[in-house]
Formats: sequence, C-alpha cells, structure tokens
Amino acid sequence: MKRIAIILDKNLEIGAAANVAALLMGQAALKEPDLYSDTPVLDLSGVQHAGIRYSTVILKAGENQLSHLAKSCSADNDEVSCVVFSQKGQSLNNAFEQYADEIASMEMEVTKVVGVIVWGEDDKVRATTKKFSVMK
Repeated sequence: MKRIAIILDKNLEIGAAANVAALLMGQAALKEPDLYSDTPVLDLSGVQHAGIRYSTVILKAGENQLSHLAKSCSADNDEVSCVVFSQKGQSLNNAFEQYADEIASMEMEVTKVVGVIVWGEDDKVRATTKKFSVMK
C-alpha cells in the first residue's frame, strides 16, 4: 500500500495552497504514473471521477521544516520520493525556461520552498511526515 503526503507552508493563503498542491500532485503523477489509474472511473451517469489509487493527505509545516524535509527526502531517496515547489516558482508565471534556468543556478534554501510532496510505501511516508499536522 502506498501513501501520498503534500506538506505546505502553513502561512500560504488558501488559493496559493491549493495551487501549490495541484502543481506538486501533477509533477508526482508524471514521475510515478501508477499514482492514478489508466482506466477511467465512471459513475452511472457517465461522468468521469478522479482515479487516484492511494491515500493522499495535506499537511502543514514551517519554512525551515519544509527545507529540512526536502533535504532529507532527496538524500534518502530509496525510502520515499519527493518533489518541491518554491516561492521562486510562484513568482514566475508562464515562464518555464526562466524558471528552470533560475532554479538551476540557486541553492534550494534560496528558492524558499513552499511545498513538498512525498510518496512511497505507507509506513515510510508516515514516518517521514509524522511531525506535521493536518492543514485546516
């Protein structure tokens, strides 16, 4: 059984938090196609529903906690997978090449991480994220 945790900066406004969570989930799905079903999930009316395969939780953390989490996940990539999104990314709209160039020239701390998505085996994700509380 797998699990997904999206950990967001506790100071993000609700719209920004939703945006960061959506971006992170999209990137995780590209890296791990099995997060979603290939087969459409349809109701009796023929309306398609999201085909997410694994439990997903949204948690909150402070800026330093997010940086520490990102570093520990990246260093220990056999246990869980992770992707981050930053204030730098938030500041660049529809400018992917500039975003990629700027991120490539910066240390992670300078980018100011605002969200981290972590996925993997349920027990490993829970152990990695147990210190964070549910975002409300």
